[in-house]
Amino acid sequence: MTNRPGCIWWWMGNAVDKQNLTANLEALDKAGMGGVTIVPIYGVKGREADTIEYLSEEWLEMLNHTVREADRLGMWVDMTPGTGWPYGGPWVTEADCDSVVRLVDGKLTNRPSGFRVKRAAPGAAGRAINPYSTTSLSNYLEHYDQALAQIEVLLPRAMYHDSFEFKSNWCPDFLEQFQQRRGYDLSEHAEQLMGKDPEDSDKVARIKSDYRETLSDLHLEYLRMLENWAQDKGRTTRIQAHGAPANLLDAYGIAGIPETETFGASTFQIPGIRREEDNVRHDKPQPLINRMASSAAHVMQHPLVASESCTWLRNHFRTSLSQIKPEIDELFLNGINHILFHGTIYSPQDAAWPGWLFYASVQYNPQNSIWHDAPALNAYITRCQSLLQSGTPDNDIALYWPVYDIWHNDRGMQQQLTVHTAGWLTDSECGQAAAWLHDHGYGFDFVSDRQLDAEQLEAYPVILVPGTEHIPVETMQALVDLAESGKSVIFLDQLPADVPGLHRLEERRAELKPLAAKFEDDVMSLDALQAALSRAGVPRESMVDQGLDFIRRNHQEGNTYFIANMSDTAVDGWVPLGQPFESAVLLDPQSAETGVAHSKPGEVYLQLLPGETMFVRTYTDRNVTGLPFPSYERIDSKAYPVTGQWHLEFTEGGPELPKAYDLTELDSWADGQDAKRDSFAGTGRYTIEFTLPDVDADQWAIDLGDVRESARVIVNGTEAATLYSVPYQALIGEYLKPGANTLVVEVTNLSANRIRDLDRRGVEWRIFHDANIVTQNYQRFDASVWPLTPSGLLGPVKLIPLRSFEPTADN
Repeated sequence: MTNRPGCIWWWMGNAVDKQNLTANLEALDKAGMGGVTIVPIYGVKGREADTIEYLSEEWLEMLNHTVREADRLGMWVDMTPGTGWPYGGPWVTEADCDSVVRLVDGKLTNRPSGFRVKRAAPGAAGRAINPYSTTSLSNYLEHYDQALAQIEVLLPRAMYHDSFEFKSNWCPDFLEQFQQRRGYDLSEHAEQLMGKDPEDSDKVARIKSDYRETLSDLHLEYLRMLENWAQDKGRTTRIQAHGAPANLLDAYGIAGIPETETFGASTFQIPGIRREEDNVRHDKPQPLINRMASSAAHVMQHPLVASESCTWLRNHFRTSLSQIKPEIDELFLNGINHILFHGTIYSPQDAAWPGWLFYASVQYNPQNSIWHDAPALNAYITRCQSLLQSGTPDNDIALYWPVYDIWHNDRGMQQQLTVHTAGWLTDSECGQAAAWLHDHGYGFDFVSDRQLDAEQLEAYPVILVPGTEHIPVETMQALVDLAESGKSVIFLDQLPADVPGLHRLEERRAELKPLAAKFEDDVMSLDALQAALSRAGVPRESMVDQGLDFIRRNHQEGNTYFIANMSDTAVDGWVPLGQPFESAVLLDPQSAETGVAHSKPGEVYLQLLPGETMFVRTYTDRNVTGLPFPSYERIDSKAYPVTGQWHLEFTEGGPELPKAYDLTELDSWADGQDAKRDSFAGTGRYTIEFTLPDVDADQWAIDLGDVRESARVIVNGTEAATLYSVPYQALIGEYLKPGANTLVVEVTNLSANRIRDLDRRGVEWRIFHDANIVTQNYQRFDASVWPLTPSGLLGPVKLIPLRSFEPTADN
C-alpha cells in the first residue's frame, strides 16, 4: 500500500508488547496510514523494567510480530538498522568509529571524534561509525547479521538511513584512498589542507576540492555497500542523502527509495494559512532541495521518492491539518510521491493522555485531537500518490549541478549540504537557473556529472549547464557525446573555463579547452533561453502565468498533470497545457469527484480556489466520453449567512466534556468563560435549523468561514464533507431540501489548550529520558504561558447559490 502515507514510528526504550503493537498498527490502518518505519530510541521514565534488550531474541520476535501484523493489515514496515541516529552502538570499536583529521607534528593524523549515537535506545548507546569506511560499515552490519541469525526473522521492506549527522571528516585509510583516486600524496600538502598556508588561495581550494571529492567517493561507496547488503536480503534501502559532504544526486541515486526531508514551516500566499511567528522556526523548507531527491529517482528510474515530512512544522500540539496539507502539496509539486510523516510514536493503551511522545513535532498520532479528521487528509494523500506513483516522470530538461564549484573553496573542511541552510543551492548559478525554469513553467531534474549518460538521459531533450567555473574533462566529454547523439546542450552565460583539482592541472586544462570550444555557439543568457527551449521542442507550461504550479507525468495514453493553486487568487477559466491532447479527464483528489474536462485545443477549463488542487489526465489520440466535470458560477455576488440559534454540545475528547450551550454569535468556545471549555481538546457538534433561501439554484456551496481546526459537515442527517484545509468550502446541494433544513458541523480543535491546562496545573506529563520535550527552537517547553488557542466554528457560515454552465471557447 505504498500509495497511502506512512510515518516514522519510534519505539521508546524498546518497551513494546504484542498487544499494543497490534493496537497501534490497527489505529494507523484505520486512519488510512500505509506503513511505519521502526526507529528505537530512548525510553520513558518509570518504564525501565519494560525495556527489551535491543536485537535480543525477544526483540526480534517483536519485529516479527510487527511485520506479520502489518502484512495482515496491508501495510509495509521499514526499519533503521540501529537506534536513534546515526548508525553506531556499543560494539563499534575505536578503529571503526567516527573520526576527524588532526595535524600532529606536521602529519595528517586520524583521531576519534568522540561523536556518539544521538537519542539511542537503552543499551545501544555508543560510538558512531565512520561514514567513509566500508570496513567500518561492514563490521557494523556483521553485528546485525549475527543478531538476525538467532531466529528466523521477517525482514522489513527497506533499511532506513537517516540524514547525514556524523561529525567525521576523515577515515583511517584516507591518505591511501586519496592517493589512489586523485593521483598525488595529500600528506605533502598537509599545511594547505588544514588552513595553515593561506598564501595561494586557488591552490588551497584545489587541494580542498580534491579532498572533498574523495570524501564524496568514499561516502558513496559506503552507501552502495548498505544498498547491496539490503539487496542480498531481498530488500532495499530508504536513504536520506542530505547533510552529507558528497554529491547528493549520486547519493540519492544509490537508494532504492531516495528520501528528502522538510524541516520547519513554509510561507504560503494562500489566504487563511496561519504562520504565527512564535509557533515556527526561522528556517523554512526549500523545494529545490527536495527536488534533488526526486531528480535522482527520475534519472535513475526509481519509482518511489519519499519525504520525511513536517518535522517541526509548528510547536507541539499547535499544528493543524490545514497547515500540513500545503506542505504536502509542495512536496508533490517537486516530485515526491511517498509521504512519511514525522511522526508517530508507539504508545501503550494504558498510558495517560497525551501518551508517549517524541521530543520533536509534529505529533501525528491517535492521542492528538487532529487525528479525528486525519483520515480525510490521509485519503487525499492516497488519491494523489496513486496517480503520482503511476506512469513515468515527464520533465524535459536535465539541469547540470556543478558540484565542483561548491567544492572549490579555500575555507573550511568538509562541506555538509543540509536542508537547514539552502544557500549552497539557492544562491548559486544553478539554483538561480532552477528558479527561472520553475517560474517560467518548465519541468526539470537536476543531474550530476556521473549521471550524464545517454541511456539515463534518454527522456530529456535538453541538457542545461548553468554558469559553471570548474568542470572535469570527463564531464565535458560526456556533454559532447550527448550533443553528438542529438541532445540540445545549452550553456548559460559562459563556458566552463577551468578544471577542478590539482593533479595534472595544466594537462587537463589543455584537454578541456578544445572540448569547450565545440559549444561556443551554444552559450546564451536567460533572456534568450525561452526561445532556445522552444526551438528544441520543449513546451512551456504557461499556466504558471495564472499563478498555478504543476508537475507532469506520462501515462500510456497521454499525460497526468497535478495542478495546485498555491497563490492568493482564484483561477476560473481556460488553462493551457503544454503537451498536445485530444481529450482530458479531471480528478479532484479532495472530493474524489471525476468527470470529462471541458476542453478546447490546447486548453482545459479549471476552477481552483487558493489552496485547491486538481489532476488533469490527458489522452493524446482518444476522445474520452462520460459525464462532464461540473462547472459552477455564482448566481450573483450575494451569499446567505446561516444565522439563528446554534446548539453546541461536546461529543468526544478531554479532559472532560464541557456542558452544552446555545449561542447566536459564533465565537471560540475557549473564551475564558468556562474552565472545562478552556481546557478541552476534542470535538464539538454545532446544530442549527435554517430555511433554504428561495433561489433558483442548480447547486449550493457552504462556506464555513474560519474553522479551528477541522469540520465534518452533516446536512439533514447525511455527512456531506470533511473540511480540514483552506478553503473550508463544499458543495452540498444534493443534501438540501426546500424549506426547513438541519445543519450539523462537528468541529475538532487543537490539543494546545489541553496541554496548556496540564502545565498550568503542574501535571507531570513530560516523562521521557534524553531530550524529553522541547520547543521548536529547542528551548524549555512550557505551555502554561500560552494564551488560549481559538477553538471551534468561528464562521461566518454562508450558503452560496450556484448555477451550472458549460464553458465555451469564448467564456
